[in-house]
Amino acid sequence: MSLIKKTILIFLSIGLLNTNIVLAEEEESELLTAGELLESCEKGSAPGAPNNGCVQYVVGLVLTVIKLQQAEQSAPFFCINPQLNPKEEVTDKVIAYLRKQSSRSKEAAQTLALEALTKSFPCTGTGGQA
Repeated sequence: MSLIKKTILIFLSIGLLNTNIVLAEEEESELLTAGELLESCEKGSAPGAPNNGCVQYVVGLVLTVIKLQQAEQSAPFFCINPQLNPKEEVTDKVIAYLRKQSSRSKEAAQTLALEALTKSFPCTGTGGQA
């Protein structure tokens, strides 16, 4: 399967993470925007202690991408080791990236979150996902 098809498949699958939002807004079937995710993540969050909803979104995204990559046996976009990178740290990196990319707040949240994960947790020749 080509890289473009894999990327499209990943983004479509990640869109499932927004199902509850889409169902709540039957008239509009838009995905969660980066600005909406950032606003939600900032409520009740502190560095090292992001709010639970934000952590769940990021962990769900990470697990979805990892499962898709395993199913396709494709190279990983990012490498996160739960022993070295706790979910709070991973979430904080996504929040920080969303803040830096405030001019892109209308874009899909999963797009920017995936970029944040790729840039914050690059894979090296010896690295790997756990």
